[in-house]
Amino acid sequence: MNRSIPVLILAAFVLAMGSGIADAQLAANWIIPAVANTPGNGGTYWSTDVSIHNPQSWELPLTVQFLETGQVNDFVPTLDLVIYPYETINLWDVLGPDLFDVRGTGALLIFVPPEEPCPDLECLFLATSRTYTSDPAGGFGEFGQALPGAALLEGTDWLTYGYAAGILNDGLDFRCNIGVASWTADWTQVAVDVQDATGAIVDTEIFDLPPFGHLQKRLRTEVMGGSLVFYLIDGPNDAFVYPYASVVNQITGDPSYFFARFSGAGVAAKAKRNPDPAPSYPKRGRAVEWHRTAVSR
Repeated sequence: MNRSIPVLILAAFVLAMGSGIADAQLAANWIIPAVANTPGNGGTYWSTDVSIHNPQSWELPLTVQFLETGQVNDFVPTLDLVIYPYETINLWDVLGPDLFDVRGTGALLIFVPPEEPCPDLECLFLATSRTYTSDPAGGFGEFGQALPGAALLEGTDWLTYGYAAGILNDGLDFRCNIGVASWTADWTQVAVDVQDATGAIVDTEIFDLPPFGHLQKRLRTEVMGGSLVFYLIDGPNDAFVYPYASVVNQITGDPSYFFARFSGAGVAAKAKRNPDPAPSYPKRGRAVEWHRTAVSR
């Protein structure tokens, strides 16, 4: 794929969003691209807390769905809850035994159910998370990384690339894991170019993502201070994917999270991005129980 094409700035998209661009910091559809309940290297054990905030003066119904790594996620565990006005709900250890009760890794969708009327800004809320280990290698205490939620439109689609910079993966002091979550009801194929600090592409990896799929793997190429560029190479027209990287200190277990920021820079497509896409959702599988008394840690 030739990425030396002159830069395209999607000014038309920005104009189409108008004053609504300021409201894009909140959304009615969120994805947490990486969640965990799994052992890691060096005796670490990774868990995820999720926080959801309602800035509205009315309650909102919400649905939370888990997308497991490495499989088709047509039918998924689903949690339904209602968040009160101005409330923050904390789902501590969201994949743990008190909530989704699953081992492994994946992603979470958090959204206002599509059957709910959502005019203008009335259903916007905030979702964020942190993934941490309470048993870091080579140290005491609790080390973690903030994993902000990504709104639907913050994904990488056919009109954008996903960019992450400052990647460390030297095979000795630092390791880098890369991942992609898919908010797409069909198979997609995603590529990532690994660039060194000079901009030279030193490797390209290609991944097949199942419907509503998730993957995470060790970056196979050593790079110090380089960049990752993610892009779609196959899939439906409405595909959205959410790439990221996590750099971990091999000695302490300290992690740093890099969400790949979407941009039309470098993209050859000459079309406007749809400012109001209609997302698809997995079907409901096992119902996850939740009680409001469980919000206290």
